[in-house]
Amino acid sequence: MHSFHYLPHFPLSNWQLLVSAVLLLLGYGGGAVTRRVGMPRVLGYVLVGAVLGDPGLGLITEGVRNDLRLFIDVGLGMLLYEMGQRLDLDWMRRERWLWVTAIAEMALTWLLAFTVLTLFHYTKLESSLLAAVVISTSPVVVMYIVRDMGADGQVTSRIVTLAALNSMAAFVISASLLSWVHFSYEGGVPTVLFHSLYLLAGSFALGLIVFLLYHGLARWFGKGDAPQLVLAIGMVLLGVGLADALNLSVLCTLLTVGVLAKNANPRRFIRHIEFGVTAELFCVILFVSAGAAWHFYWDGTVLLAAGALIGARYLGKAIPIYGLAALTPLGLSRAGLVALGLTPMSGFTALLVLDATNQYHALAPALLDVFLTSVVVLEVSGPILLQIALVSARETEPNA
Repeated sequence: MHSFHYLPHFPLSNWQLLVSAVLLLLGYGGGAVTRRVGMPRVLGYVLVGAVLGDPGLGLITEGVRNDLRLFIDVGLGMLLYEMGQRLDLDWMRRERWLWVTAIAEMALTWLLAFTVLTLFHYTKLESSLLAAVVISTSPVVVMYIVRDMGADGQVTSRIVTLAALNSMAAFVISASLLSWVHFSYEGGVPTVLFHSLYLLAGSFALGLIVFLLYHGLARWFGKGDAPQLVLAIGMVLLGVGLADALNLSVLCTLLTVGVLAKNANPRRFIRHIEFGVTAELFCVILFVSAGAAWHFYWDGTVLLAAGALIGARYLGKAIPIYGLAALTPLGLSRAGLVALGLTPMSGFTALLVLDATNQYHALAPALLDVFLTSVVVLEVSGPILLQIALVSARETEPNA
């Protein structure tokens, strides 16, 4: 009797690598198609994910996305670190009206979103929590498109800076409100105090610790290209891994590391790093996975509420940016491009909302439907509008 032990056994071993290869090739192919028709690559990535994932064929399940978590986290960390490196605190201190604009647009966005949601008869706690999430602008989408198009200039700098400030503020407010969700369901003052304190202080403290280690190792490794690249990737992995393990914010941790590498590094032991093509494969899988998790609801009431929420979000950002344009170097037309560039909405703070929903059912199912539908609309329209803003500002590379 013949033995066929040399034949492969099912399920195949290392199938995660096979899935990653397929998603990478299909996703990049989708990005190439959208780029050829004048739209952002990232839109092609998420659309391929939507076709293969939950909205379409259902091939990229939640289990598959969990198996690809390493690739997703690395792409996420690289983009956040690069964004942090673009935040020049000296420039931000000189541009005082930038801070006024940021505070005004975040406050008005929250107020308008809260008002819209309460008009649709959601509770004040639900409306407050979701309105805080709506403040955010996706740092990952913004950073990817800015890097992909080689954008640089006044409009680009303001979009990148406001996106980072929006996302960090949304995280801070959401984390604070989540403590009141815990309090409402479990009671106890210690929960209210320590949950927010742990999330907020812990995330920024972890970023500081990773930076101090990074700075010390960079001084020892030297300034060569290879050591600096390896060290930067290692610190990104360390920051993401520790933040995940400690249930802290990857966003705040990696942005903190990047900001400190840019602004608390006077002797330039840490060189400015752009991961470039190294990050591309991780980013493709990151955005394909995001598209695979889309949930869109065709219910009329949900669509109406989602449209109202998206409109409130745009007005909340646009009104202060337009209103204060005369006090900035931008002027009215370029200020409008900044407002347009803030359209992509972040999914990071959404994780806090979903965690609260899963644990306490803190949000009405209909409100969660409104939120997820809004995310899908903004993940499609946001990259397109951001690209239009950057091209109209004439701040992209000629061949981008």
